[in-house]
Amino acid sequence: MTLRNPHSFSSRYRLPLVLLLVPMLLCLTLCCSHTPPAPKANALSDEQYQELAAAFAARDFGRLRRDLIELKNQGIKDKRALYLEALMNFNKPERARPLLQEALRLDPHYSEAHNALGLVYEQENQISLAETEFVKAVSNPLYLTPEKAYQNLGNLYRRQKKDDLALACYRKALKFNLDYFPAYYEMARLNFKKHELQTALQEINKAKELSPKHPGVWLMIGKIEEQLNHPHEARQAYKKVGELQPVGAFAEEARQKLKELGPADRN
Repeated sequence: MTLRNPHSFSSRYRLPLVLLLVPMLLCLTLCCSHTPPAPKANALSDEQYQELAAAFAARDFGRLRRDLIELKNQGIKDKRALYLEALMNFNKPERARPLLQEALRLDPHYSEAHNALGLVYEQENQISLAETEFVKAVSNPLYLTPEKAYQNLGNLYRRQKKDDLALACYRKALKFNLDYFPAYYEMARLNFKKHELQTALQEINKAKELSPKHPGVWLMIGKIEEQLNHPHEARQAYKKVGELQPVGAFAEEARQKLKELGPADRN
């Protein structure tokens, strides 16, 4: 009698075993393929970013600096953190510029960084580079606030006395945000300069609806009303400037305008 190996299986048992193992392996493969990827160890979480943004909004720059240093110690490099750090150092272009450039190296389509970098270049009087960055910002169809970059581009053109290009940019900004105060304000200033007084008055009145306590708005209203030969309305607007801002450039100009108009006619 031949003894069989106790660890072997007869051929009639091998096929059922294969049929049993294949579904088990397939199930294991499918389960593994649907396992969500683990978060990257050195990635900035949304919760961390919200905390950074809250500190920036509260102007708690001491806390923001500490949090940014902690992120760097953890080896975390994120475009949003770099952007916030750049904004915190915005009055120091030599510090802000490399931070924004690094953010754009991580994401070349990061429009917020393009827009901010354009402002940094403008501070440094690098007009051509600033224009390029603003254009890159608005070229991204996913940019959530393109009106800001169009406004900055318009301001850049206005600075170069390219008034028609500036007006076109401000109008473009309003296509994205119909209630964008800066665009109405700057359009009114430019149209006043072009002696388009009725158009300027309509635009500054819209700006007044959006920001009724802005002293510059009332100063502009006074200038337009004065040019339209409405001295009473002009005086009222100039006085409003002083009420809103007793000291400062707007207030000083308004006082000078009142002096030039002279006393009101009591008749």
